[in-house]
Formats: sequence, C-alpha cells, structure tokens
Amino acid sequence: MPTANTNKASAGLGRNRAKELSFGPQRMIVRLVDGRELSVPLALYPTLRKASPDRRAQWELIGGGRAIRWESLDLDLSVEGILDGLEERIPRPPAGLTRPASKTGRRAG
Repeated sequence: MPTANTNKASAGLGRNRAKELSFGPQRMIVRLVDGRELSVPLALYPTLRKASPDRRAQWELIGGGRAIRWESLDLDLSVEGILDGLEERIPRPPAGLTRPASKTGRRAG
C-alpha cells in the first residue's frame, strides 16, 4: 500500500519531465513540463560538447520526457541525472585487455 511519502515521490517524478531542449554557447537548456529551465554546461557531456550543432539538434524525448536521446551520438541522458548534476561517463575497456600486436607480429615498445 503506498504511503504519503511514496505518493509525494511519485508526484515529483511526474514533474521532472522535459518538453523542450535547446543549446546556447557551451550550454544545454532543458525546459521541463512544470516551467522550470535547466541550464547545464556542455563540459559535463563530452559527447555533446564535441558534436556539431547539427548532430546536437537530432534529439528526441523518450520515456514520456524522462530522458533525452541522441541516436546518432549513441547518447541517452535522463532528466533525473541532469537534475542531480551527473556527468557523462564514458566506460573504460575492461581490465586485462592488451593492445593488439603490430602488423609485423611484434609488440611495440
């Protein structure tokens, strides 16, 4: 059975949905359904910072506005993550992977 706190938390999630997105100089501006605007530095999102303006403009809202997707950039950002100030994390290759040998079969070094 939901409690009053659960209902309040669920109501907050409904407000944290994007309805529009734009870019300014070195910033991403996310407009939420409740009228708030988030202005976030592109430094937090290296993929967007490095992308051309045309590629940045190729976004779509997913999950009813709970996230933003750039399919051509292979990037999804959640509105909750943006609100929490989470930075884009680009995963490192798993430990133990070695560099491939050179074409001659000898390792560089």
